[in-house]
Amino acid sequence: MAKILVCEADPDVRRLLVLLLERLGHEVIVLDSDVAVPPRADLLLVEPESPVCLEQARLVRAYFPDLPVLALNALPDAGSFLTRGPLGYLQKPFTVEDLRASVQRALGISPV
Repeated sequence: MAKILVCEADPDVRRLLVLLLERLGHEVIVLDSDVAVPPRADLLLVEPESPVCLEQARLVRAYFPDLPVLALNALPDAGSFLTRGPLGYLQKPFTVEDLRASVQRALGISPV
């Protein structure tokens, strides 16, 4: 379906996100902290409260300013740059259905 970048600092949450997104039919790429050039994708899921993830999101936005971003928490002041492009929110904790609906909305897919 879609190629989704995931940037989540908590390893347990990251593994869960990868598992759920793959079960929903998406290809998942986990962004490592040493990524110099992010791969092309259809969506970025980011934990904006993590400084490392916020810097990776800044890098992704620099390369792909129109890439939709789904923030997994409220944006801190340092994350205001994310509002200069497509942005959605998925507040933790969330259900699988919340994840599915938020990803579909971010990708512009009509719910089935």
